Amino acid sequence: MQINVKLSPDVLDWVMAHIQQENVPRDVVKYLTIWKSGEKVPTFNQIEKVSKASGIPFGYFFLQEPPKEEFPLLEYRTIDSTSAMNPSRNIIDVMHDMEQVQDWARNHAIEEEQQAPEFIGSQKNNVDTEDFAEYVRTVLELEIKWYENSKSAVESFKTLRDKISQAGVIVMMSGIVGNNTHRPLDINEFRAFAMVDDLVPLIFINSNDSVNGKLFSLLHEFAHICIGNNSLYNDRYSSGTRVSKAESISNAVAAEILVPQVMFEKKWKEIDKFDDPIKTIDVLTKYFSCGTTVIARKALDNGYIDYSVYRKLSQIAVNRYNEKRKKEKEQGGGGDYYRTAASRIDTRFFKSLVSSVHEGKTLYTDAFRLTNTNRSTFENLVNKMGGGSK
Repeated sequence: MQINVKLSPDVLDWVMAHIQQENVPRDVVKYLTIWKSGEKVPTFNQIEKVSKASGIPFGYFFLQEPPKEEFPLLEYRTIDSTSAMNPSRNIIDVMHDMEQVQDWARNHAIEEEQQAPEFIGSQKNNVDTEDFAEYVRTVLELEIKWYENSKSAVESFKTLRDKISQAGVIVMMSGIVGNNTHRPLDINEFRAFAMVDDLVPLIFINSNDSVNGKLFSLLHEFAHICIGNNSLYNDRYSSGTRVSKAESISNAVAAEILVPQVMFEKKWKEIDKFDDPIKTIDVLTKYFSCGTTVIARKALDNGYIDYSVYRKLSQIAVNRYNEKRKKEKEQGGGGDYYRTAASRIDTRFFKSLVSSVHEGKTLYTDAFRLTNTNRSTFENLVNKMGGGSK
């Protein structure tokens, strides 16, 4: 038996304002339009379809007044933009998922009587870029030329992620909401975010970014944790304009760790013999195993190039990555499910979770929810990642 449900016009207005119509199927927009006009009254099945496609919680549709959602993290966005003022359901749901991960980790840390990492908020008043960067290198046990041990930006990212995780930060990463490949995370909306906590700070990286982008974002967000404030990093071009002092220092610290000033000056003078800054930037990008934009920014700050050249190189880097992503989508291919799943989860967090499950302190259903798995995939993931022993 088909049951029709009359929905509140105010709630429908709210839904239509929050779904970002360009990102949902046309039939979803069509449904909402005819429901709003009163031409048709929706069925439960139709509401469920729209809920799944849009990411709007099913229960919201039956409210008499629009829901009041509060997401404090959005107040910490790097730059203001239309997407930041009207966040997608995707970023909202990812933030909610990460809040649950952090809540579990905090309760576990308290139960285990873990000590709070000393670096959280320790650099709140430090505006000396080189001193701040040296502090981060000390915390992460990095040599100033640590990058020489990496053959690529991929290796550099893995090294830093492991170091930051071992220091006490949960580092999660994904390019979709949960396991839903139909809900990709838009790199134009955000690159990463940091959720500061006095026991279990968390960094989330949007894996749809380039590897060089992820590398910079990881250090940028760790710097924010050292400052002691949350961050929603959505500056695609690392423009350095119209941003807060915390953003400026976080950008500078990330760049200094990736490309130390003293080494940059030395290498630039060695290589720039033909007065071709663009060629020099290309060579240094390979030497430091990082992105063109980071080297270009260093060159700009040192007066080797002007802002127009920096902006041009940044745009070229973005265009190249967009073209690469486009080709990857056209070629298709699912990849290794467990390798991808393992890359999304912080190893230290996962091992703690698995041990807690095996000790009977955490329910399997909670573990499945926190890792977006089920009974079969969870156990296989445990074997893949080498979780706690039974």
